[in-house]
Amino acid sequence: MFPPEQRDAMRAALVEALKDWWEKAPEDQKNKVNDVIATLKTPTKPKGAEWSDLEAWWNQLSNTEKEQALRDLMTTFQGRSVDRWTPKDASEITKWDDRITVIDQPSLFKNIPRDLLSADMRRVMDYSEQSGGFNVFHLRV
Repeated sequence: MFPPEQRDAMRAALVEALKDWWEKAPEDQKNKVNDVIATLKTPTKPKGAEWSDLEAWWNQLSNTEKEQALRDLMTTFQGRSVDRWTPKDASEITKWDDRITVIDQPSLFKNIPRDLLSADMRRVMDYSEQSGGFNVFHLRV
């Protein structure tokens, strides 16, 4: 539903976010992610379990394979116990360092008109807002 350049930029941002998570995630969480990746339907699999292996694997996939891998990952992660390294509520971050102040934590989909979107996309956005699943943290340090 997005132009190719926008999809590429979104995928690149996702890979950067995953890399950041990978650098901070405990080993048991990385192992769970690797277990999930091993179940994907892509014709090739990563050669190892380090970030460089995952990144090399991702970079060799075609755009179609990347889209399928992302769909498979989202489906497979539902119901699994792969933890987020970020808290669900931004106020928890203030416990990390007393110099951090929470400015706001709106939903990722706040103020996005939904009338032209598919029913499936509207359901995803509504569920996300109700569950607090995709909030953006605005912080001051």
